[in-house]
Amino acid sequence: MKLPNITKKQQTILELLYTHRFLNRIQIQTLMNHSDYKRINVWLKDLREKQYVAWIYSTDFAEKTKPAVYYLGINGIRFLKTFEQHPIHELRKRYREPSRSQTYIDRCMLIADCCITLEKARTDKAHYYFETEADYLEDSYYHFLSDNELVHPHLCFSKEEYDGAGNEEITTYSYLLEVFDPTLPRYRIKKRLKNYAEYLDEGDWESETDTALPIILLVCPRTTDLIYAKRRTRSLMTEIWESDDDDRPQIRFATVDKLKAQGVRGEIWEEA
Repeated sequence: MKLPNITKKQQTILELLYTHRFLNRIQIQTLMNHSDYKRINVWLKDLREKQYVAWIYSTDFAEKTKPAVYYLGINGIRFLKTFEQHPIHELRKRYREPSRSQTYIDRCMLIADCCITLEKARTDKAHYYFETEADYLEDSYYHFLSDNELVHPHLCFSKEEYDGAGNEEITTYSYLLEVFDPTLPRYRIKKRLKNYAEYLDEGDWESETDTALPIILLVCPRTTDLIYAKRRTRSLMTEIWESDDDDRPQIRFATVDKLKAQGVRGEIWEEA
């Protein structure tokens, strides 16, 4: 089957939707670092007409102010298959995008906003490198997390600080971020927290990287969940590490509302 022709820029949009799953036009434009929103809209309209992408958009008066949300369409998936760049089992998951819950869509877009924040924060003295779950499931820096039975973060990123003079790297910080769904019951939150404590204690990170243990960032849907998660995590960490232990890892918490309002680099994180 011959697919309709698309431009290189439109191919970039497909790759972004593969990585982030759901994006609005503003996010796509920002991630592409493109200045002309009209051009982005033309590309998206053409991709929709050719069934490379699909969208979620309501014409109801009350909903009309909300931006359309885009995801890979049938031809977009077929197109990416022709490059043999992504695992087939991952591409097959994109066929289920039309049935994804609003919670799932919101989480994908929140993670995309985190990536945009990190992109914008890059300077001569600080560089941020990030991978979404779709990225580290493939051949990438954080590939070792794809087979891990304990943790499956939604975003992995590192901050590399430079001295500014000779531009030599001086410090690297690593972060694993997960967003807890609002429907996640307490017993499953408890299990997730235990998994992160076990992962940090077992030494898998050190065996795969040459950096210090990652800082864990856990995003809770409500303040009550944050309070519970902090209390439970403190108890778990006390069982493994002394309070003055130099190797004691850092697990931090924030709410979804604070992450949306201030971004992943904001002063929003509370230590366990």
